[in-house]
Amino acid sequence: MNIADSLPGMMNARTQSILEAAIKEYIKTGEPVSSRVLSKKYDFGVKDATIRNELSRLTKDGYLAQEHTSGGRVPTDKGYGLFVMHTYQNLLDSKRIINDRQTRLASGLKKGNVREAVKALSNETKALGVIQSGEDVYKTGLNDLFEQLNLDARQDLQEIIEDFESLDDRLAQFQKKFLQAASSPQVFIGKKSPITQSENLSVILDCYTVDGEKVIIAVIGPKRMDYDKNLKLLKGLHELYE
Repeated sequence: MNIADSLPGMMNARTQSILEAAIKEYIKTGEPVSSRVLSKKYDFGVKDATIRNELSRLTKDGYLAQEHTSGGRVPTDKGYGLFVMHTYQNLLDSKRIINDRQTRLASGLKKGNVREAVKALSNETKALGVIQSGEDVYKTGLNDLFEQLNLDARQDLQEIIEDFESLDDRLAQFQKKFLQAASSPQVFIGKKSPITQSENLSVILDCYTVDGEKVIIAVIGPKRMDYDKNLKLLKGLHELYE
């Protein structure tokens, strides 16, 4: 999904704000979100019953899922996709802000100290950090990724290990197509990712020109990753290189 060129879905402001609130709460807690929780924490200017009806509509439209009739809702890949588009659009409209973390990461790349840069990327995002510079791929943070995912199923764990081991080859295969894309970053939710196959992951891919050479950066984390924080980090790097 090329979020820089994507348009937000057709949805009225109240419905959109309720969806975004539900996804933010789920990212924060990892627990299904109910209308009661949203009513207590957010002021939508409507009654709890109206929020409940909005959640039902969002579930019917495929943005949320409900495992149990009386339970709360969780985001679907479609819901995450729309959330990411809105999040990125808000970042594009925000003021230019550079912080020390972005400066340190950019400095590592400019000095050719990619191993330190990828460590800084992983530490900041609490996810799997990947940097492809030339023909070399640097990656770290698998333990951080497992801690964030908190998976128990053996098959799920095995898929992620296989993804980690196959990253170099998959990124090399996708590199040309990605560099030819109109713009970046690109965000892939679940199975739509070209460099991972686990349905439990989201991938943010971005590209920078460092000392005349194209460098690809990937942040690989759970679908519950902090998209706002991670996209801000990558956007800040673009501002440093402009």
